[in-house]
Order: sequence, then structure tokens, then C-alpha cells
Amino acid sequence: MNKAKTYAQTGAIVFGVGNALVNVINQINNNQNKKFDWGQFVFAAGKGALFGGAGGFVLGSIRDNQMTKVFSKFDSVPNCLQKSLDYYKNDNTLLISKAEQVKVKLHQKFKSDLAIAPKFYGSIAKGTSISGSDIDIQLQFKKDSGTLADVYYSVSNFVFDEFKDRNLESVREQKHSIGMEFKIKDEIKRIDIVPVRQIENGNNDTCLFVNNTGFFEKPTYKKTNSLKQLSSLAFNFREKRIVKLLKVWKTENSLKIKSIHLEWLAKKFFEEKSISNNIEKALSDVVYFIATNIEYIRIVDPANSNNIISNTLTSEEKSNISQFCFKMIEDIKTDKRNIIDYFPSLESVF
Repeated sequence: MNKAKTYAQTGAIVFGVGNALVNVINQINNNQNKKFDWGQFVFAAGKGALFGGAGGFVLGSIRDNQMTKVFSKFDSVPNCLQKSLDYYKNDNTLLISKAEQVKVKLHQKFKSDLAIAPKFYGSIAKGTSISGSDIDIQLQFKKDSGTLADVYYSVSNFVFDEFKDRNLESVREQKHSIGMEFKIKDEIKRIDIVPVRQIENGNNDTCLFVNNTGFFEKPTYKKTNSLKQLSSLAFNFREKRIVKLLKVWKTENSLKIKSIHLEWLAKKFFEEKSISNNIEKALSDVVYFIATNIEYIRIVDPANSNNIISNTLTSEEKSNISQFCFKMIEDIKTDKRNIIDYFPSLESVF
């Protein structure tokens, strides 16, 4: 009766109010010289509520039945969550193989200017990638290899004009990287090349080119340090499982929050509390932590104190995510089947 009751209430309110407004308009237009008939108005509202409630109840009952079938397939919320993780399992063996080939070609082209060999970083390096995640390759140039713009565009020109691969579908310049799309087994997979330049030779502090492409924007740069970022966001096995699940949750619900922000919120929770072995409780605890803290926690990039990660969301956006989290916790507490609303891919699996 979860959806049946909810849909019936919503239908009764929407159609009751709607039919009442229609009645008001009709009385005004058709009975301009007559007194307003409140009895007719109440009857119209009641009629709308009755039909709307009945229709909502039928639709809700159908949805209840669908949810029961799906949930019974998995039997419990932990099983549902594990199935969602399996659904988004990043089977990226072929993409990694392709990325290794890209690294070799980049190294051959730029080895005299590189401080170190090209390397993976981002979610693939942290072990928190899910299906659909890009692979990021960082090219770290020596300090004396030219300006940041020279570095960025030399890589861009190579990828656009000289790089050859039969699986390469498209190339584009992005804010910090050069994006490459490959067709692998009839799927489009992405590899991003991120050129950076050392601030001091032999030091992992680097500068990253910011390719602002707006009409009135000029390119700029920002400081970064991939080793500091990776070491600051190191997770154990159980923590990685929850971080991946949060990314699935973000994707499934189209939440407007960067993955790095989500990872940091999870990290703050892990630093304060021990994580439960039960995947349902662990996710619920982290989501509750996000709900109660996202509007107040200030997250600073450890590699650049001027980069405030928590400022990538507005106050309103943070509030919306907080409310969404509270609603999710309450909905699942009310009826376990509601987990399907927040991980709708479960119905695809079913």
C-alpha cells in the first residue's frame, strides 16, 4: 500500500483542486449575473478528488505490484545494493589496455620534455571507478618545457593531427584536458589526457592549464599535486565499496555534485566514524552524514588552498541535496521497497 496510498492522496489533491478551479472559471464565465454557488463548487472539488484518488490508487497499486516483484527477486536492501554495484561494475580491461597504448604513444612523442612517464590518476588510480567512468592520463612536463599554453596545445595538436588509432572516434579540447573517445565493443569509452607542468623540477607540485573557452574568458591556470590528492583520498576495501555505491547513487538520481566532492564527504565520515560491515547501514550512515553536513563542511583541495571543492555547489544546491538525502532515508525506513526508487537500474536487472 506504499505507492497506492501516496498516489491516491496526490491524485485526490491534484484533481480535487483542479476540478474546483475549473468550476470557479465556469461559474464566472457562464453565470455572471448569478450568485456564486458554493455547493456546486464543493461538489466539483469532491468529484475531482474522488476520481483523482481512485485513479491514483489504481496506478499506485500497479506500481506497488511491480516493486514487490522486483524486491522479492533480491529479497533485501543489502542484496539490492550489491546488485546495483554489480550492474555498474567497471569491467574496463579493454579500455585500460587501450589507455596503456595511448600512454606509450604519448611517452614516445614527449619523453624528452616529460618529468616522469605518463601515469593514470583520478578514480581509476584510486580504485573507485564505476561503469562509464573515464580514464585520466596525466602528462607531467618539466618546468622548462615551455609555457602552460605551449604544453597544453602541443599535446592537443599531437592528439588531433598525429595520433592514429582505428578505434578513435573523436577528439576535443576540454577545460583541463584533451578528451578522446574510442569505440570499443560497440560502446563509446573516454580517455582524458591531462597535461601539467612542474613548478620546480623534481617536485610533484604542478600547474594545470585552464582552457576557458567562453567569449570573454581568458585561459588561466591553477596549482595542483596529484600525489597529494591521491594520498588524501586513499580508501580501504569497504570504504571503496561505499564510495562506488555513492557514485552509482549520484548517477541513478542525476545529482548535481562532483564525484570529488562526494568522495571528500565520504572521507570525512570515514575519519569520524567506523563503517559498518552491513552495506545498507553503511550507506544509510554516510547519506545521513551528507544530509546533515553538506551545507556546512568546507572542503579544501589539499594540493591547492585556493581551490575550495565545497564551493562547486551553491547554497541552494547543497540544501536540495540535503533534503533529497533526508527523504531517501525516510522513504526506505517507511518501506524497504522504496530502495528501487533510488536505484532504478534494479528494474533493468530484473
